[in-house]
This record gives sequence, structure tokens and C-alpha cells, in this order.
Amino acid sequence: MKDRRVRKTQKAIQDAFAKLLSKKNIEDITIKELCNEADINKSTFYLHYKDIYDCADNLMNSVIDRTIAVMEPYDFTELIDHLPVILENIILIFNENKELYLPILNSPRHSFVQYQIKKLTINRLLEKTTNSNINTILNKCLASFVVCGILGVLEQVKFDEITPETASVLTDKIQNGFIYAKNTF
Repeated sequence: MKDRRVRKTQKAIQDAFAKLLSKKNIEDITIKELCNEADINKSTFYLHYKDIYDCADNLMNSVIDRTIAVMEPYDFTELIDHLPVILENIILIFNENKELYLPILNSPRHSFVQYQIKKLTINRLLEKTTNSNINTILNKCLASFVVCGILGVLEQVKFDEITPETASVLTDKIQNGFIYAKNTF
């Protein structure tokens, strides 16, 4: 576990980075500007990150790590059965960190980062299938469908609008099919 001061400094840098990212492209963010926003010295920034892209990678990896941690307790084949709890916890994480995550999820300028988050999350999920007897292509399709669907919802809908009832209907549709019941849309 990192020292509390290190975590606090990295959080300040990540928060400042997300704030700047909501206003401009990553290529246009300077270290100096980021340091001013985070109220740190350049040398402090370089103690934690090599460059602005390393900072972006760190933010992206933290999103992936937190998302995967929610799914980690379950075998790949159990993911759909536990989807209500998984979705609820992912929405909670994103809601608690929306100032940090929204600039990435809601900006078309950052579609590559969104793509990377989806791709890496899917790959990490697929690592859990090595002992599974299910077809590898089917695993990839299922993982892609669920991850892209959940992140797509988080990209398109404000976090505050996703109620437990909405999450329940979504998970029911994924578990039982989208067509089986009338009047639920």
C-alpha cells in the first residue's frame, strides 16, 4: 500500500489532469499547466510520472483496476449470474469518482482512451477464462457485450439518473433476454 502522502499527491495530480482533460485534448495539456492546476512543483510531478501520457495511462489503469476488482471474485461463467451486484458496484465506483472519470467517458475527443479501457477490461476478463470449457470466441463476444454495454450506459447516461430500479431492469434484460417480456422498456 502506498504512503498516504503519495496517494494524496497522485490524487491531486489525477484530479487536475481530469479537469484539464475535460477542457482540451491530451496533446494540448502541458506539465506546467497540470502542475499549476494540482498546486505542485514540476519535480513532484516527475517523481510520480514520466510524462503526461504516463499520467493518462495511470488514470486509465485505475479505472480498469477498480472495474475488474468488482468482477474479480467471480469465475467467468458466474459473471452473468452476479451481474446485478457487479453493475451496482461499478455504478457506485463511477458515481463516487465521476469528476475523475466523466472527462474520459463523456468526451468524443478521448475515444481512444475509452477504447483502451474497454479493450483492457475485456482482456483482463478473458484472462479469467483460461480454464473454461466455453468457446474462446463466445467468451470474447460475451465479455465484449457486457463490458461495452455497461461502459456505454455510463457514457450516455448521467450517473445520478441510474437508479437501482434501472440497474435491475438492465441486468434482468442481460440475464433473461431483451425480448421475452413486454412493457418493460
